[in-house]
Amino acid sequence: MSSAPAPPTRPSFVKRWWRRLGVVLLVLIVVGAALLGGAEYHTSQPNFCGSCHIMEPYYASWKEDIHGGKLDVACVDCHYAPGERTTINAKLRGLSQVASYFSGRYGATRPRAHVSNDSCMTAKCHGDQRFMNKPIDLGTVRFVHATHLQLDDASQESIQKELDDLSKSLRTAVGEERFEKLQAAAIESGPHEARVDKLASLAGGAELEVERSALEKFSQLNHRRVRTAQLADIQCTNCHSYSSERNARDGESPAHHFSVNTTACYTCHFNNEGFNTGTNTCLMCHKQLPAGEIIVHKELSAAEGQKLQSPELTAKTVKMNHQAILERKVNCASCHADVAIEDSQVTQRDCQRCHDQPRYLDEWKEPFTLDLVAHYHKVHVPQQRAKCLDCHSVIHHQLIREQPGEPAGFLSSVMSNCTHCHPNHHRQQLDLLSGVGSASVPHSAPNLMFGSRTNCFGCHTQITSDDHAGDVLKATLNGCIACHGDRHTETFEKWKMGLELVQTDAEQALAGAQKALQESQSVPAETRQKVTELLSAAQADFQLVKRGKGLHNVTYAMEVLDSVTERAQQATALLSQANSSP
Repeated sequence: MSSAPAPPTRPSFVKRWWRRLGVVLLVLIVVGAALLGGAEYHTSQPNFCGSCHIMEPYYASWKEDIHGGKLDVACVDCHYAPGERTTINAKLRGLSQVASYFSGRYGATRPRAHVSNDSCMTAKCHGDQRFMNKPIDLGTVRFVHATHLQLDDASQESIQKELDDLSKSLRTAVGEERFEKLQAAAIESGPHEARVDKLASLAGGAELEVERSALEKFSQLNHRRVRTAQLADIQCTNCHSYSSERNARDGESPAHHFSVNTTACYTCHFNNEGFNTGTNTCLMCHKQLPAGEIIVHKELSAAEGQKLQSPELTAKTVKMNHQAILERKVNCASCHADVAIEDSQVTQRDCQRCHDQPRYLDEWKEPFTLDLVAHYHKVHVPQQRAKCLDCHSVIHHQLIREQPGEPAGFLSSVMSNCTHCHPNHHRQQLDLLSGVGSASVPHSAPNLMFGSRTNCFGCHTQITSDDHAGDVLKATLNGCIACHGDRHTETFEKWKMGLELVQTDAEQALAGAQKALQESQSVPAETRQKVTELLSAAQADFQLVKRGKGLHNVTYAMEVLDSVTERAQQATALLSQANSSP
């Protein structure tokens, strides 16, 4: 009789269960991997992005854009840098967006999607760089990427050489001390006209024979250096970005998904530049002039022609074309001063939209230096992916269209800006009021009334007619009496008399020294150079007081005039000593 089989041992039972568990885990891994792969594929499709209601306008514009409608480029191909899509960080970012959406937090502000330059420049997209030299028409402007992104060394060296030569010329003309001040003012960021006015004031005006155009060029070349350096950090999305404006005139078509944002062009070309100068030069972009003729005015009636004593104007319509105007060297501002009337300065308020802690503004200085501007661009553009309008205000570039029966709107820009007709307007008066502007007395106490914040209207109270300027406000003694009473009547007259005496002394001493210099033909070149520098600086300071009216700051004016007399006497003594030497 055979014995019953022995019961299984415990190790065999555990081994069998481990095997079954392994099979189950393997199946789960395979199924999980398949599900994850399917989920990853499905969530990478543009229609999944468009299923979120806040993404509807972006999805619709993508379908209309060439990237989506024609090339079928997926969202993840652009919004993830190459190699980033499969990383843990990318998955966590996607999960956080899903969590934000379902929690109701997403959509409270505008989505902030980024596109890396690396995504654009992959081999299957724009890596071949065929777009670089392809002309692109943007309205009346023909744009070429290479002009902005592939700057050759020869042109850069040419600009640097021009700057070096001009710096050497200015240093010789104004002296080392003044040149250092010119250099500091030239690299300030701010409105172009105000900067050039400051340079002209520091250079001492026409007395030193430094032309305003040379100072303007000096400033522009310094700024060009920084603007060019910024192009190395520019992102594709600085110029190509989503726009909420509708494509079609009916306003029904989707918005632009990846259009050219021309405000970026205006910010770079116009900000801190004068009209039709530097990077704001009209023909720098508008290389092709409008071909059609423009009607200046239609033919006049015979009666109108007789009244104007111009019967030839009754025969035909008067027209003009841009080529003829250009050949006659007519400034574009004559007709187009209204095309770009805004500036795009960055203020503390602009920064505080993102930086709400005081420590972020510790480096804030006004005006900005170009080095600080370059630093801010380096931090915000390539690193923080900031776009131009995140910091800069919009600059509009278009003609003001006239409406029948309304005042000529295109004149508003020139009517509101005195410097269109009066460059360096009241610069000397402002310098005297502030106690600055003289080379020999670089800084003194400002006008006595600065403590009460009295401005020009405090003294200039009487409307007076001027044959050239029309109605102007004139300063009168009544402005003093209104605040101080009659006791200042004598003081005012004493100030006038004292200034007249000191100014006369300075003028006579300066004239005598200049005459002595003209009559001294045999003095050593070194002495002549030193005397010339003394008298040039003294003449500039004398004109500061004469043109600025010394009553704007009696104390400072007296100090400057005394210095003029002292330098004139010093120059006379040097000439006398040189003439008496054997």
